[in-house]
Amino acid sequence: MKPHIAVLMACHNRREQTLKALKALANSVTEATFTVHLVDDGSTDGTADAVTADFPDTVVIRGDGNLFWAASMCLAERHAMKSHFDYLLWLNDDTMLLPGAIDPMLE
Repeated sequence: MKPHIAVLMACHNRREQTLKALKALANSVTEATFTVHLVDDGSTDGTADAVTADFPDTVVIRGDGNLFWAASMCLAERHAMKSHFDYLLWLNDDTMLLPGAIDPMLE
């Protein structure tokens, strides 16, 4: 059975950047499954809706714009910890993972 990873992300008004990071993530892992827990801290550019449309399995948690990065990541982790995951991966929305990048970490 493949390990399951909780990927924790935060974003605010970086729709295109966040979508690119999620696309790169999807290509970065073949030896595990993952669930993204994304805190959108009050974006007004449609980030949360775009993520939901393009990546419907992403758990989108909406903030009010006052969480900023640290509290958003904490909220994402608290949300993910309600379920069982083998690993947690904190990932910035401006990180473009290379194809297969996660697999060596699992070894």
